[in-house]
Amino acid sequence: MQYHSSKQKTRLQGFAAARREFLKIGLGGFGSLSLPGLYQLQAATEQQTNTTGKNKERTAVILVWCRGGISHLETYDPKPEAASEYKGPFSPIATKTEGMFLGELLPRHAQISDKFSILRSITHTGGGHPAGSLQVLGGDKDRADKQKPKLPDFMSVANYLRRDSWAGKVLPNYIGVNAVTHYDGFQIAGPTYLGPGAGPFQIQGDPSKPDFKVPNIGLSDQGETREISRRVALRKRLDQFRRDLDLEGVMESMDQFESQATNLLTSKQAAEAFDLTREPQSVRERYGMH
Repeated sequence: MQYHSSKQKTRLQGFAAARREFLKIGLGGFGSLSLPGLYQLQAATEQQTNTTGKNKERTAVILVWCRGGISHLETYDPKPEAASEYKGPFSPIATKTEGMFLGELLPRHAQISDKFSILRSITHTGGGHPAGSLQVLGGDKDRADKQKPKLPDFMSVANYLRRDSWAGKVLPNYIGVNAVTHYDGFQIAGPTYLGPGAGPFQIQGDPSKPDFKVPNIGLSDQGETREISRRVALRKRLDQFRRDLDLEGVMESMDQFESQATNLLTSKQAAEAFDLTREPQSVRERYGMH
């Protein structure tokens, strides 16, 4: 996106409104994978192939959710022609893209500006951060803060729409590292009426600690794997619940949880994908110990 001075600014209010609606659907609807080690998942997951044997393109979206955001003036919108009292103490720098300026704190971003787009037209009408978060993450137009969402967030919607791929899949579609769920005492995201099965596989904790491990991944030996398999088979034989009366989606969620848990516990592929010790310390530090 090119920078335009106040004299050059074009007002396209009608288009901007439609564009915001498009972005709410297009950006949020594909999911949130805020996993710093996403490259591990990509390396561990086999490429899908179609019937012709050609590689099928795989798409992943990483949402890095910054509560309250970062300073625009010091990063992506430095206002190079504004007076110092408006543009802040840091100077704008030119980028590889003609007409685009970034804050001086982002020199590496400036070098690869032709590889990304900056969207400066996203906004919300919420009276506070909780309401604004609900608008951006779930499309709730209510301007008032509320304790929990009425609508599912777009990440859960995307996960739910891909529920046919849950069974037998090793790695979850929707992974959240310290997932986007709350803002102070307010819940700002969740699957709501879609059921808990549409929510993220959550990874909690501090990955910067040397002893950090993703919990509930992998078993220690083949004996444990066989025991888990026997227990799952026995539970299925004893399951006599009337699934046609399951109005709340509880049984479907249980099936999703069981399938996901079993795959994560018994799959070598999943264990390797989440094993941070497989990456050199220098690589982890480069991506950030988050």
